[in-house]
Amino acid sequence: MKGHLYKRGKTWTYVVDIGYDEVTGKRKQKNKGGFKRQKDAQAALNKVLTEIEEGSYLEPSKEKLSAFIDLWLEGKKMNLKESSYELYRRYAQTYITPKIGAVTLEKLKPSHIQKLYNEMAQTHSPATVNKVHKILKGVLDQAVNFKYLRDNPALRVEKPKEEKRSVTVWDEKQVQHFLDIVKKSRYYIVFLLAVTTGMRRSEILGLRWQDIDFDQGTISIRQTLSAQNKLLATAKTASSQRSIDLDANTLIALKEHRVRVLKEKMRQGSAYYDLDLVCCTTTGKILHNESLWSLWSAYVKESKLPRIRFHDLRHTHATLMLRAGVHPKVVAERLGHTNVSITLNTYSHVVKGMQKEAAQKVSDLLFRNIP
Repeated sequence: MKGHLYKRGKTWTYVVDIGYDEVTGKRKQKNKGGFKRQKDAQAALNKVLTEIEEGSYLEPSKEKLSAFIDLWLEGKKMNLKESSYELYRRYAQTYITPKIGAVTLEKLKPSHIQKLYNEMAQTHSPATVNKVHKILKGVLDQAVNFKYLRDNPALRVEKPKEEKRSVTVWDEKQVQHFLDIVKKSRYYIVFLLAVTTGMRRSEILGLRWQDIDFDQGTISIRQTLSAQNKLLATAKTASSQRSIDLDANTLIALKEHRVRVLKEKMRQGSAYYDLDLVCCTTTGKILHNESLWSLWSAYVKESKLPRIRFHDLRHTHATLMLRAGVHPKVVAERLGHTNVSITLNTYSHVVKGMQKEAAQKVSDLLFRNIP
């Protein structure tokens, strides 16, 4: 391991051997100049020599951030849902690459990232800035793993505090009123499943008859419909691939809906597009997300109920279960949450409201026999 100094004009430069090229076998050297004093150049050289000796030296990367983002996205593509991948790609290309994509990894500093966040905060919500931060942190974590960076500069910046979004739900009377309104619809089963099982929209629209066990009264989540209206043979996560017990009323409604679908299939004959879907069009084709959104909007307007999202029916199902005293672990399993802490955090407002009732129950157990 060798290194030396030389003077060029009024400044000093150090040169150090950093090993050999793995492809060509030729010796590689690093040099850095601009030091006004010889002792400063010597100190910098000594630092590099020590890092090489300890095995902690990282060769500066000339790769641009934009190129490494593309590499990171290609790796993510293997394990992400198509919709998640597209979201990551769109956010990277819209917010990160145009602003700091041309900066090389070796020159990327926390100040570059902080300036990006500060500018975004002027015109975008904290949620959007935080999504960009999540992506950029993931990209730079990978760069650290690849030894392109010593540490992650995204960890040393300030990001906006994101206010927790309150969950909006209907109570049982409002749910009953809405179901009365949509009872006339051919797609009544879509809304009923959302309310009584807490299934995601993608899970409902991807559900097949083969995934329903009428004898056991269960639904198995094995197929979903993506945001791009493509059927996917996997659920969102491992915990999403679950079995959900059905109540008697939902089972009866499913059986009635199956009779309707079988009659439509017979009428259509060879023109029927058989995908084995429970929630399909009259010709058996996929019920697109956009079509469901239109139906949902129309029925909510007709019901004159407080406007909520279709996804809030899932929150409604969870809230009703918790208020009915169902254990949070069971709620988490029905919803397909990775762990119960997600459930408790999402529905903390419900759990908090149950504390007074819990306190009274404990009091009743302890003091009911005391005169």
